[in-house]
Amino acid sequence: MKKGTDKKKYDRIARVYDLMESPMEVFALSRWREELMEIVEGRNILEVGIGTGKNIQHYRDWRVVGVDISRKMLEKAAIKSRRIGREIDLVVADVETLPFKDESFDGIISTFVFCSVENPLAGLRELHRVLKKGGKAYFLEHMRCENDFAGKFMDFINPIFRAIGPEINRKTAENIRKTGFKILEEKYLRTSVFRIIIAEK
Repeated sequence: MKKGTDKKKYDRIARVYDLMESPMEVFALSRWREELMEIVEGRNILEVGIGTGKNIQHYRDWRVVGVDISRKMLEKAAIKSRRIGREIDLVVADVETLPFKDESFDGIISTFVFCSVENPLAGLRELHRVLKKGGKAYFLEHMRCENDFAGKFMDFINPIFRAIGPEINRKTAENIRKTGFKILEEKYLRTSVFRIIIAEK
């Protein structure tokens, strides 16, 4: 999905986004988000694709900068942060061209972002660039199933999903390795489709 279209789509659905995703959040995603937040290390943290701020309730004692391509989504995140008394710097930015200096952050959080980024390798290279040496990036992502039959089926139906937003057959773990990260842990949450990945620069 092209950036302009992507931004307009998320601006348009920001008001109802949490409601749309609430069944999946209740079923599993909120629990997985909490699990990921518990293992994040560092003080200065960047969250890319922060969206409406679904992870904010799980933040610990961090200084957080949250970025998203959609201003409307960030407005929702700002409301949540004020409601729970968390101070977060929110920035409208594209993950493929982050407006930060090299090695700016101790840790980076990304939840369900790289299924939607137009150029995932460019985005991951930007994460690597702004992360301090020895810092870790924490991913909660869905990706192509490693089962051959299921993976091919995901390839077959991916054009349908691409038309409305996410790509369901991306090899995100492989892409993380390609962009200079060392994967320290890769945990399967529900088959090999949903995973928590910890990667070090």
